[in-house]
Amino acid sequence: SLAGRLYGVTETMTTILDEPDTILMLLKKCTQFLIACCKAFKSADANGVIIAEPVAGMLPPELCAEFSSSFVQEIVRAVQDRQFLVILHNCGETDQLVPSMLGTGAACLHFGNRCTITDALASTPSNVLVMGNLDPVGVLKMGSPADVRKETSLLLERTARYRNFVLSSGCDVAPYTPVANIDAFFGALHEFNRKNAGTRTIV
Repeated sequence: SLAGRLYGVTETMTTILDEPDTILMLLKKCTQFLIACCKAFKSADANGVIIAEPVAGMLPPELCAEFSSSFVQEIVRAVQDRQFLVILHNCGETDQLVPSMLGTGAACLHFGNRCTITDALASTPSNVLVMGNLDPVGVLKMGSPADVRKETSLLLERTARYRNFVLSSGCDVAPYTPVANIDAFFGALHEFNRKNAGTRTIV
């Protein structure tokens, strides 16, 4: 995604096919930069970072593995430990990308609302956290508090059997999201935990 910002998303996608070595060279530079950034956060006593990689969601699995996951893996190996976690976020079309994302070694995978979250959970080891994936715009911003409470509750029920699931918005909470909707989101979680002995967490 950083390479796409620097080179242009369309240009990056076409160059992957026409001149892959050019993009690989750019990705190596981006990776070196991101490792340095992560190490700076780590030295400042941060507990981890979120790597947002939505452009990878536009790639088929084999290209995602080569042009995204292999480089994220380098970052993870360089900085992740028991005190510093890497959360890999992808809000693209990720249903076919879970194996590639798992291959990065990131301790947490964060999915957008396009993901079939139960399928992602079913194929993810229990020692890897899975986060997501309430629709941040269609539900959290544009819905009513009742809509938010209903959809959040449904998400919690669908994922109830998975102890490694962490409730979250599927992407950034959009500007001007009503506070009442955020309250409804937390309210649904608290109600679920009240009924289920506090089994769910939130991020």
